Formats: sequence, C-alpha cells, structure tokens
Amino acid sequence: MTQQGLLPEIEARHSCRSYLPDPISREAIQRILDAGALAPSGANQQPWHMIVIDSPELKIAIREVCETADSTFHEHISDEIRQWMQDHEITTEKPFLTEAPALIAVFYDPKAPYPLHSAWIAISFMLLQATREGLGTLTYTPSAADVKDLLGVPKKLQLAAILPIGKPNDTLEKPRKPSSETQSWNVFGHQAEQIG
Repeated sequence: MTQQGLLPEIEARHSCRSYLPDPISREAIQRILDAGALAPSGANQQPWHMIVIDSPELKIAIREVCETADSTFHEHISDEIRQWMQDHEITTEKPFLTEAPALIAVFYDPKAPYPLHSAWIAISFMLLQATREGLGTLTYTPSAADVKDLLGVPKKLQLAAILPIGKPNDTLEKPRKPSSETQSWNVFGHQAEQIG
C-alpha cells in the first residue's frame, strides 16, 4: 500500500521478531537514540531514559526475567485472549531478546507531565530511524517484568518498552486495515469522499 508523499521509513517499517547475528555499528545505534531524544514531550520535560544493552550476559538475564513475567501473565488471562495469542503465535518465549545484537530499554519518569505518551512518541521516532538504518525493531512491552535491578535503574522510573535492534531475519509484513475502518472526516464513519 504505497502512499505518495509519505516518508519511505513509514511505509517500510514493520515489526521484526527474528534477527540475524550480524553486528550493528554504535554510530547507527547512536543515531537511533538521537532520533528519540528529538521527540516532542509533555511540557518539553523529555521524561525518558534509554539504555542500550549489547552484553550477551545481560540480554540472557533480561530474557529470563521477561519470559518468567510473561508466563505468570499468561496464567491469568482469559480464554479469549489466550486463543487470540495462540492464533497470532504469541508465546512466552522471547528469542528476539537474545538474537538481536542490541536492545534499547526505554524508561520514563511517571511524575512528569504526560510521561508515557511522551515516551511512546520517542519510541516512534526511534523506530523510524532504525528503519532508515536498514535495521529491524519490535515494540516489546514485557508483562510486569522488572529489569530495573539488572540495569541499575532508579526505582522511580518505569519501563515503557524494550526495542530489539538488528538486521531482520524475516520479511513478514502484516496487512493493514483499509483506511475506511480507521479514519473519518468530521464525524465518525464519514469518509473524505462524503464531504461536500
């Protein structure tokens, strides 16, 4: 679905769950971090802190904590959500956390104005820059996984997401809904061609 005038990174970006072991440059990672740092934020407080993890030992430890938390989460979900996850092949196993050459853990200060909104805008900027670098990403939101102790993060900060970063080992692009299902003009359900 090509749209004339859109940034190519917006069209090319897709979630990647499998990564090649090829190393990625620190310069590319720094540009991704810099893109996030330029994002708008509530009252310009920039309430985020990004941590790059490229230590194999730390990635293994993070994966173990996340998989344990996700297992606990999966034990308490409804049958409907469990079925949806099975249908979409979402399991408690998170191999991308150790496959990807680097992870970026994005934390935020919950006492700042609009903190989570701001963190996610920064994440969006980083996703687009990663795509520009020819790298794959995924917005992984661990279910109550506490990785703060592993990373020496102050207790006051909260985890928004972990972004695996690396060269994609898959080309799976999920279909997008038609615009008629997700967009309206002036009144819910009205399409552009309905406007006189």
